[in-house]
Amino acid sequence: MMHQPEPPALVRLGRTLCVRVAQAIVVLFALALSLDVRAEPADNAPVHLLSRCAGKAGGNVRQGDPAFMTLALDGRPWMTIDKTEDADAQAILTTITSNGWAKRRDGTSFLFRFTCVLNAQGQATMFHASALLRDLGDRLPPAIVINGSATYPLKEPLQRGIELQLQLLDTSQDPPAILTEQVIRSGWHLPMGFSLRLPAGMSLEGRPLALAARVVLARQTLFELVEPRKLAPGELTRFIELTLLPVGDGRR
Repeated sequence: MMHQPEPPALVRLGRTLCVRVAQAIVVLFALALSLDVRAEPADNAPVHLLSRCAGKAGGNVRQGDPAFMTLALDGRPWMTIDKTEDADAQAILTTITSNGWAKRRDGTSFLFRFTCVLNAQGQATMFHASALLRDLGDRLPPAIVINGSATYPLKEPLQRGIELQLQLLDTSQDPPAILTEQVIRSGWHLPMGFSLRLPAGMSLEGRPLALAARVVLARQTLFELVEPRKLAPGELTRFIELTLLPVGDGRR
């Protein structure tokens, strides 16, 4: 039996269906790119590790110092992260070292260095801080200090465990590079003050800067800046006031 060619109508129909399917795929891909998907950093991201240390430190400070008001821990580029393990793969420990500062209700404050240890489950099991001995010439590395405060529309007292996370970004890169960051726990006080430390020797020429901020509770973002706050180099030495807005139901 000789092969019968397909009727021209069926050929045209098949080609039309292929074109329409391809168009639909292109449209769906474009929509996916345009969606505002705000993924939380991975659980092992430095900011999450720092957050767990801040939780441990906040509990220790509240127990030992009733006058505690604000506690801040410096993240990248100041922090170091070291992992150690022995024959037991479940005994992996993560050790974090960095700097921080604390402020009491009477306005006095002090700088410190800290060591924080997390177990294999990512729980902070130890936090030790030692205040700088300024009288003996003990100093942190030179830095540009960016001072400011963050607030949000909430009349109730701050919940225990509420946390402010700040990151200074270089937006010329994709994704933006984190130049410095800080995690802050407050003793139920608004606005929440911050003092971001940027290495003094870091070149900022030609780098567009922006400050990202969010308020987090139990790893859920409750308030944030709608867009990172753009900063000119001259603004880094001025006091910066941020107002954060609610994020839906608290999920990102």
